Amino acid sequence: MRMVSKNRIFSGLLLALALSLSFAVAAVETAQVFDVATVKAKQDKIRRAMQSGTGGYQDLPAETRSELQTRQGALLQTIDGRTYADLSEQQRAEASQNIAWIDKVSQQAEDGRMICERVKPVGSNRTERVCKTAKQRREEREAARGSVENAGRGIERAKLD
Repeated sequence: MRMVSKNRIFSGLLLALALSLSFAVAAVETAQVFDVATVKAKQDKIRRAMQSGTGGYQDLPAETRSELQTRQGALLQTIDGRTYADLSEQQRAEASQNIAWIDKVSQQAEDGRMICERVKPVGSNRTERVCKTAKQRREEREAARGSVENAGRGIERAKLD
């Protein structure tokens, strides 16, 4: 077995340290600028929806709801009584990470919310109740928009030919 020189071990450790520091700096640099008042209002809205059991939050697993409340508490404690400029780089990065995580969970909760409507099928006067999740409705809307745009491109190509 070959003996690894001390210099090689030392340079490997230095490289690992440099990489970890570059990731930490990158995390701080990617922190998004946010308006503290807007963040507080949004977190208050999410908290009220969780407490009332609306907006799909009642369907989240208990661990996720608990972590959401913990992250909200940490976020609100960090920004309470401060402006964005008052926060240190580390506080900004932590707040941005919490905001991103909370937004992701909020979107998941919203996606699971059921929306029901009464619709009249083509050629019928009878209404039917159709229920879909918010995510299904959004995907259908995007697919319809995409097909309309694709049809428009086909017409433009036909004119060019």
